[in-house]
Amino acid sequence: MFDRTKLTRAALCAALVPSVLMSQRLVAAGADAGSQDIEEIVVTARKSSERLQDVPISITAVSEETLQRSGAETIADIAREVPGLNVVAAAPGQNQLIIRGVSSSGGVPTVGYYIDDTPIQSTGNLAGNAMDPALFDLERVEVLRGPQGTLYGASSMGGTVKYVTRQPDLNSTSGYVKTSLSDTDGGGFNYEVSGLVNQPLMAGVAALRAIVFYRDQDGYIDRHPIDRTDILAAGAGPAANNVNTERTWGTRISVEIKPTDAFSITPSIFIQRTDLGAPFTFDAPPGSFEHPIQTRDSSEPSSDKLELYTVTMNGDAGAVHITSSTAYRSRRFDAVEDDSKVSYFYFSPVPQSYVYPTPFDNYFANHDFTEEVRASGDFGPVHGLVGLFYQHQDNWTSYNLPIPAGYNAAFGTPFGDTPFYMGVGSAQLVQRAAYGEVNVKITPQLQATVGLRTFEVKQYDHAITTGVFNGGLTDNAGTSKDNGTNPKFSLSYAITPDALTYATVSKGFRQGGPIPGLPSTLCAADLAAIGLSAPPTSFKSDTLWNYELGAKTGWLDRKLTVDTALYYIKWTRLQQLVALPTCGFDFTGNFGSASSKGTELEVQYNLSDSLHLTVGGAYNEAKLDSNVVGAQGRAGDTLEDAPRWMGSVAAEYRREVAAMTYGFARADFSTVSKQYNNFNSGSIYYDRPGYSLLNLRLGVDRHLWEASLFIDNALDKHAETALPLSYAIDLPTTRRVSLNRPRTIGLDARINF
Repeated sequence: MFDRTKLTRAALCAALVPSVLMSQRLVAAGADAGSQDIEEIVVTARKSSERLQDVPISITAVSEETLQRSGAETIADIAREVPGLNVVAAAPGQNQLIIRGVSSSGGVPTVGYYIDDTPIQSTGNLAGNAMDPALFDLERVEVLRGPQGTLYGASSMGGTVKYVTRQPDLNSTSGYVKTSLSDTDGGGFNYEVSGLVNQPLMAGVAALRAIVFYRDQDGYIDRHPIDRTDILAAGAGPAANNVNTERTWGTRISVEIKPTDAFSITPSIFIQRTDLGAPFTFDAPPGSFEHPIQTRDSSEPSSDKLELYTVTMNGDAGAVHITSSTAYRSRRFDAVEDDSKVSYFYFSPVPQSYVYPTPFDNYFANHDFTEEVRASGDFGPVHGLVGLFYQHQDNWTSYNLPIPAGYNAAFGTPFGDTPFYMGVGSAQLVQRAAYGEVNVKITPQLQATVGLRTFEVKQYDHAITTGVFNGGLTDNAGTSKDNGTNPKFSLSYAITPDALTYATVSKGFRQGGPIPGLPSTLCAADLAAIGLSAPPTSFKSDTLWNYELGAKTGWLDRKLTVDTALYYIKWTRLQQLVALPTCGFDFTGNFGSASSKGTELEVQYNLSDSLHLTVGGAYNEAKLDSNVVGAQGRAGDTLEDAPRWMGSVAAEYRREVAAMTYGFARADFSTVSKQYNNFNSGSIYYDRPGYSLLNLRLGVDRHLWEASLFIDNALDKHAETALPLSYAIDLPTTRRVSLNRPRTIGLDARINF
């Protein structure tokens, strides 16, 4: 058993003193006088432009250059470079983001997700299903660890992920064409093509920037029919090969108009669609890592379409800078699930004597309008920022699991036109907030930050459901309302221009919501077992407090940077998903409390002009502090999807081999420890093993063109990236296992102009 005192001391040492130890060793060994400084990155984490190393926040900024050279395509690829960010990836564009172990199976997401100033995280039935905006033409990706409830509001309890796009260049024409060709072990041929152009429309006044992209990835999982009388076996008959295909296409177009130095307006459009041929899962049993097959009697395609329209205005009024961000976002997700095993499980051997194809259609949609206005300025030693935020979101849901054609005749069942399950739902969310943050330089070295956000969230939810599995018709509606404040207090002290320390206390918040559609008669026994006499109609907000110490240090004339943080989080009134095993329904309720403590470390070192090394690591203990009735959680249990260890190492060697020609080689290694999927040790969905991945890249960069050979997942490791749950009912005998892409070898080529 671990000694918690020793662990805490070890974590404290890891967070606050590695810079001292490392510097002593490096100075003793002698540094390369010719090596270059670490690349300076400017971020907008506090909604003002600042040098990364000057921001008293635990933050990682992944530059466009790093994204390109690492071959990152998804948020899961980015997470492997970022300490403390865990991505549970069920399939391309179907992700759950978790930072610092702040994770629960119920409620809305715990991580804010942004494209520039627009939140793109979804609520309702798309909650926890974060999409993958294409990683093309980004200036950087910022990952802010710890609650960002002052500037970013709800759903930023654990932190915030922010994609920062490149803006039009008003003065020069530029662009590129890029293509990628590859082959996957056990799969087939993949390709990707993209093109970008930046064109001034009136030099210094207006410019257009546009990108288009298309990706076609072959599958690597085969689909077999289900055995007619055994849902744990594959049946005879032809198999469909490589069914989990991915096709993603999209465009982003923006125009900047700047009639004066003091004012600009930038409208933009971003459209992206992803079509999957099947889920990225195999069935266990009968499938396995060595033989990844699905046993399904119906095809399971899905599509995910995002449309994002924004208008950003920036202006200066004397010493005050004003920004307005207006956005409309529409996301539609359609998916078909094969529930042939479900109907057989519940209705065999009588009346259903063999497996019968039973497809289940699902439709989810979010439509958001968001407006944010903020003003900031410097007034002597004081930098102040104030803002207003408004969001109106409409969510729509449709479930359709009909009695399959010919089913009643085949088994003599009396269901008639009654479906197995059918439902429609609508929800509305309105959020208003006012916020402010003041940074005061008490002395040239000492800075204090005070922030506050006050908010109100109103929700309405209505669901109509019917069917055999629902126990008849139910028509339920509910409302909820949350309001409160999120404060933040921080002190930072610059010991030297290259050594910043800080201490932060901040609050995170996540809104509650209504609970419509829970059938009281069908679920009465389950509810009574957890002490409820009637179905709950809503769940409340949950909050946490974060206590953090950190340091950002530079050494050896800024050839080495070491950033560390140590944190403790106390979380109350957890929103937890409670399963009702007999009636097959679940609901979100407030049960128990939890805590999370850990440390993060990020090191960058230019060992020479040619060799750059990046090391990242995170240690986390996220656990329940009390029992969770109905969710089977007990005090001391590790929270869902909260790995104890995460780490990464990246090494890149880049050298001039001829005039204006550089050769480069890069290796990226990442590892993550075991994760728990729920609190029930007897469940087949209980846990997922840890895994490690290695990516390799070798290439040439010659001014106007670049080409590289890459091997992703070079060691061909199997990673269990998620255990996605059914849209209908999860069976206790077989599970779906999300599998990462096997070893993929390919070639990238890019031409710039």
